[in-house]
Amino acid sequence: MLGILSFNNSIFFYIMKLNMILVFALVVGAVAIPYIFFVFSASNAKKLSNFFKAQAAKQGLSFNLKEQWSNRIIGIDTSKNVLLYTQFIQGEFKHQQLDLNAVARVHILEDLQSKRIDGKLSSTLENLALELVLKGNESSIILNFYDSLLDASQNFEMKRANSWKTTIEDLLKQNEKATHVRAA
Repeated sequence: MLGILSFNNSIFFYIMKLNMILVFALVVGAVAIPYIFFVFSASNAKKLSNFFKAQAAKQGLSFNLKEQWSNRIIGIDTSKNVLLYTQFIQGEFKHQQLDLNAVARVHILEDLQSKRIDGKLSSTLENLALELVLKGNESSIILNFYDSLLDASQNFEMKRANSWKTTIEDLLKQNEKATHVRAA
């Protein structure tokens, strides 16, 4: 009888050890996985910043205005009147450089999807971009500020897009005034 009890006790302790190991692994995983994700996304932000700086250095640009968010970065060199935009998508850089003297106007492109949830109509932002309409018959340039398929959450993108739209419009007005002064 004593042998059966010691055998049952050893199985019990073995099962308890196994349960503790599983609980420990789950707790470590719950802490480690978000940390690894955070470190990985921070390295993407650093890659984006370094790529942007390298592109600016190649062009001899220094930015008076610059902002980085959600794997995107935008900057304007007001002395050269150049806008630089870079987005890091699926391991690749999407990069655009634009002479603001070629821009006629700026629009915000907003894609809102209306959905009925529990009987209430709710709007969800699916996509947000700035459209830079060029002078002449050239096609417009689209700068993406938010895409629900790429971005996990919204981070004041509408406010950011409005701010950059206003900034670019102000620069366009300044350039127009400077052109009229030189022409006169």
